[in-house]
Amino acid sequence: MKIGNYETKGNIFLAPMAGINDFPFRLMCHRYGAALTYTEMINAKALCYGDENTWKMMRVHPDEGDVAIQIFGNEPEFIAEAVRKIEQLSRFV
Repeated sequence: MKIGNYETKGNIFLAPMAGINDFPFRLMCHRYGAALTYTEMINAKALCYGDENTWKMMRVHPDEGDVAIQIFGNEPEFIAEAVRKIEQLSRFV
């Protein structure tokens, strides 16, 4: 399946779910066939302010396969800054 410039290795995705999609759960889903998993939903403003818990939710292990992030917020300037910070990590699809 192709999403923009990204082509998945399968058609099973794990949706972003707050309080659920931690590393162990994502890894298990990947091992059982998920081609793409998501971190928990990430608050753009908290990310921009350097909130430690927010950054912890974005930690990814190399064995997880492809991981994406869904950010949320209602202030465009924070969304844009969060995207810039995430792009610098070069880890997410």
